[in-house]
Amino acid sequence: MKRLNQFFEDHNSDIRCKRNLDQYQTNNLCDIELSELDFAIECKAYKSGWWFAPAWWNQVCEAAQDKTPILVWKFNNKPIRVTLPIYAIDPALPRNKDHTAVVTFDQWLNIVEHKLFHMEHAA
Repeated sequence: MKRLNQFFEDHNSDIRCKRNLDQYQTNNLCDIELSELDFAIECKAYKSGWWFAPAWWNQVCEAAQDKTPILVWKFNNKPIRVTLPIYAIDPALPRNKDHTAVVTFDQWLNIVEHKLFHMEHAA
């Protein structure tokens, strides 16, 4: 979250994220909601493993409702990865949450930067 907020600050964006504390008390809420970007983000960190669990993706999809689900996951001594629907990369593609891509965190930030650019120039 700290890295994401620094990214927004570096890009002169007013967007800030904070953990959704209600998600500890209520089922089906994401960890971080970025309404400005239409993102519902779930974060997972585990000691060991190599790939995300399908249950994590199902969880964020359910919590996202009509927002774009974003799953950020990390295992110790491994890079941070992000699972997202491919329509988040190319909005011309059908909004199908079952068609996903896995990218590095930095690659995802490039996607977010592109989205911010288009939001700024659409206004």
